[in-house]
Amino acid sequence: MGDKPAFAPAFLVTYLANDNTMLGTQSGAGFLGAVVLGLGVGYFVKYFRKVKLGKALQPLLGSMIIPFVTLFVFGILTYYVLGPLMGGMMDGMLHFLNTIPPSMKFGAAFLVGAMLAFDMGGPINKTAWFFCFALLDKGIYDWYAIVGVVALMPPMAAGISTFIAPRLFTKQEKGAAISSIIVGATVATEPAIPYALAAPLPMITANTISGGIAGVLTIMFGVERLAPGIGIFDPLIGLMSPWYWFYLALFIGLALNIFLIITLKSIWAKRKEAKLNDEERLTETTGDSI
Repeated sequence: MGDKPAFAPAFLVTYLANDNTMLGTQSGAGFLGAVVLGLGVGYFVKYFRKVKLGKALQPLLGSMIIPFVTLFVFGILTYYVLGPLMGGMMDGMLHFLNTIPPSMKFGAAFLVGAMLAFDMGGPINKTAWFFCFALLDKGIYDWYAIVGVVALMPPMAAGISTFIAPRLFTKQEKGAAISSIIVGATVATEPAIPYALAAPLPMITANTISGGIAGVLTIMFGVERLAPGIGIFDPLIGLMSPWYWFYLALFIGLALNIFLIITLKSIWAKRKEAKLNDEERLTETTGDSI
């Protein structure tokens, strides 16, 4: 939004906002503070760049004046207002996540898993991903494990489904199945997008439901993920543990995802075929009447 003049001020104030010692809070402002400050700096610089100065000062606007003024304004806001406020919110959220009752935690896990699977790398997916990833810095690893399980499922399930029920898929979808499985296994959800575009309602519904249930299973089994990795191989390099619960959650989630894809897409295909037949009969009847 603010282009180059916004980079340095945004970097510095978000760094300040996550220094809990300087702010005097238990935790830094976290990803919530980073989002608020990043957007604030971006909009501030965007409109600041429209200010018209004299010919002598205008060349300095982007290189010196905007970064200095932006850093001064947001530095004060971060230290006295936004930093402590967002830090307090992060403290509250972390306390909630650490003390949340199991029933509520499972509900939140279902929501996070469903969001990760819903738009396959889109903004909803990224929101859930960033929430889970940001908690790693606070020593909370079980929520990021949901990413490690659910992100694998939509492309792998779509690819495997083409071998189990090939009649439901086009030639192009069947040709892309192997690459979808391989790429999906390394935590890239995007290969599932072409399958969802071809049949949005059954595919997205199947992915969302199974993603939510896999999220619950991941939390229930106590799986933890320490850092971004290479998907299905994460347990082999020590990033995901316990490895047996990870593979069990993934297996159950995949099986459910495949079952729902085949079931829902079969229903969707039959209804689509019936609708086409009705339209053809209507056209023939209208033609005969004329």
